[in-house]
Amino acid sequence: MVIKPIKKVNVAEQVFEQLKDMLVKGVWKQGEKIPSENELAENFCVSRITVRQALQKLNVIGLIDTRLGEGSFVKEVEPGDNMNALIPAILMSKDRILQVLEFREIIEVESAKLAAERADEKDIQELKQIWERMKDSEGNPIKFGAADLDFHMKVGHLTKNDLIMKTQGILHSTLQVTMDDIVEKTGYESGIRYHEKIIKAIEQQDANLAAAIMKEHLVYNKKFY
Repeated sequence: MVIKPIKKVNVAEQVFEQLKDMLVKGVWKQGEKIPSENELAENFCVSRITVRQALQKLNVIGLIDTRLGEGSFVKEVEPGDNMNALIPAILMSKDRILQVLEFREIIEVESAKLAAERADEKDIQELKQIWERMKDSEGNPIKFGAADLDFHMKVGHLTKNDLIMKTQGILHSTLQVTMDDIVEKTGYESGIRYHEKIIKAIEQQDANLAAAIMKEHLVYNKKFY
């Protein structure tokens, strides 16, 4: 472990930045105890109070877990752990639907591409079953919206990417609220048509076509806002 001596200018911030950099680079592994305040103070050539301030800041941003009487440990982080705090802000935003559609365009276009590369026959059959539910729900915006969201969540699962799936799970409630509004404005026909095309592209393992259709679908929805 190489620690650089701290210059006596913005001392606590320098300690914080250097520790943060070491944590990000994996100097200490997840779940591992980091050196004590005394050890860090000695190595940094600063006071224990300065080290404590830096550790408190690292604790607040979720990089370490400080336990009374035990010390500080590198936090074991799951993808998306800190995203839950974003949900109320998104739901309260006056542009929430547009923001969700923009987010979905960024994430779901590439997800469709990965899905086409990685989906197996069972996955495709499950997509088709959801699409049938959408058709059966035509005229009922709540049921249609739920099936529509299930379809897009399934495409995300077909990526086999843990980060994408975790992010979708965290944002599920936000996506559900906006989906009902989207269905109300865009109707049923376009959703049924685009989803059928997406299924065919995934079934053909045509990644670029799946991505292109997903983008066209989301851009079509976005134009209403």
